[in-house]
Amino acid sequence: MSQALLAILAFIAITVSLVAFFTILGIFFPVRIAKTKQNAANLMGRSLLVGLANLAFFVVVALVVFALGNRGRIQAVQIVGLIVLIPIALGVIFGLAGLVELVGEKLASGRSPLQRTAWGTVALALGCGLPFVGWFGLLPFAGLLGLGAAILTFFQRQPPAEPAVEDQAL
Repeated sequence: MSQALLAILAFIAITVSLVAFFTILGIFFPVRIAKTKQNAANLMGRSLLVGLANLAFFVVVALVVFALGNRGRIQAVQIVGLIVLIPIALGVIFGLAGLVELVGEKLASGRSPLQRTAWGTVALALGCGLPFVGWFGLLPFAGLLGLGAAILTFFQRQPPAEPAVEDQAL
């Protein structure tokens, strides 16, 4: 009984921490998170494929670097293998932040940004925590979709700026 209570408390603490984390990301990087959310909503298939391709590429490169480090027993090469994985980790973080915003917008559209982030985080955490379907279905799907959506934000053109009202005068 006490282990179940401890697991529930740990889940609640982690979810509250994730709400704070995604809120801070949204404050510091609002444009990047908004673009990621837009890509996840509008370009779901493309985002998923881009995420899958990039994850496969970076994992293969990291495994090769790890193998080279193990073979020569050189710790510095293994550290390079970890450094190779940093862009993927950052992409997944920003991607999940965009997905949290997307889910929160669908669940609590009339609420404040903090409430939307909280609802999106809680819904995604509960869904990904579901045994088997969440662990092996929703979690990889959300990670790959978010990764691809975040990567696509770097290759989008900025829309041309609208001329100011004063510039349109005769």
